[in-house]
Amino acid sequence: MADGRARVRPRSLPWVLAVVVAAGLGVVFGRWAFVAPQVDESIDVPATVRVAELTVGRSLPVPVSAVWDARPFGVGAAVGVLTSVDVADGGSVNAGDRLYSVGLRPVVAAVGEVPAFRDLFQGAKGADVAQVQRFLAGAGFLTGEADGDFDPATATAVRAWQKSLGVERDGVVRAADIVFASALPARVQVADGFGVGARVTDGDAVLSLLDGEPAFVATVPAGVSVDAALPIEVAFGDESVTAVVAGSRDDQSGNRILTLTREDGSSVCGDRCDLVPLDPAEAVFDARQVVTPEVTGPGVPAAAVWFEASGEAYVVLPDGTKTPVTILGQGQGSVVLGGVEEGTVVVLADETTGTGTGS
Repeated sequence: MADGRARVRPRSLPWVLAVVVAAGLGVVFGRWAFVAPQVDESIDVPATVRVAELTVGRSLPVPVSAVWDARPFGVGAAVGVLTSVDVADGGSVNAGDRLYSVGLRPVVAAVGEVPAFRDLFQGAKGADVAQVQRFLAGAGFLTGEADGDFDPATATAVRAWQKSLGVERDGVVRAADIVFASALPARVQVADGFGVGARVTDGDAVLSLLDGEPAFVATVPAGVSVDAALPIEVAFGDESVTAVVAGSRDDQSGNRILTLTREDGSSVCGDRCDLVPLDPAEAVFDARQVVTPEVTGPGVPAAAVWFEASGEAYVVLPDGTKTPVTILGQGQGSVVLGGVEEGTVVVLADETTGTGTGS
């Protein structure tokens, strides 16, 4: 032998290899035994919502304004400078009230259909004399019948009336002294252009007579749809007035003008029309048309309502139970239901199925 030492094969090698292999297998199988199983994250957990009290409905804002119709309050015969205006805009005028003065001489109101066109004095006769006699009798200055004959008793009554005004007591009723209106009391306003210092001429109507109540109108712009069959709620003072459309027309701009009244045909302002401003810019009121009446009750998002193929509505409880419901109202993406209690937890409809109202 080249080398006097003999090679001895280690008997321990197979044992060592066996131990290494066993240890490796133990690690592998131990990891398999103690690692938590993987969860299939593709499984969906249904979203839920709790039934709560809701108020739903739908309404449209509608601009509403009040318009006073004004016409001349009689015609005056005074000529000169307007030295006072003795009534306020919107004020009520009664027979005998001072309206204004021209050249410091007062002009008063009286009831009559014949306008003042001449001076009246003892010996005059006519329907205009009878009007003056009725006025004097109503004011307590004349007793007897208004027969249209300007007699001495009438002249005496005129002097007493003139004394109350502080003017010369000559017994003559000048055409400029009285403005006759068809009916009194009445609401008036000063006509445009007639302030103190303005010059008036024979035939001028210094005052305008207002209707007893204004017209309430809703202006609907062109292209906007409003259902004339549905009521309009008008906020008037501390009251919400239910108004209906009594008539409609189109203006030159293509806007639709709706005339509104209460359901019984009376004015929207009722017996409080004196609260309505005379200035059109101020006589504007908040209003809305109720498209879907408000309903309050147990409600959920619309997506929580399911439907059978036949159309019946229901909600689904977390355990899969179907509970039939009745839709009482809807709006703003929510639904008020009958047949389910507040606090109940329900499942939202699967948007992929298209079975919910919100899909």
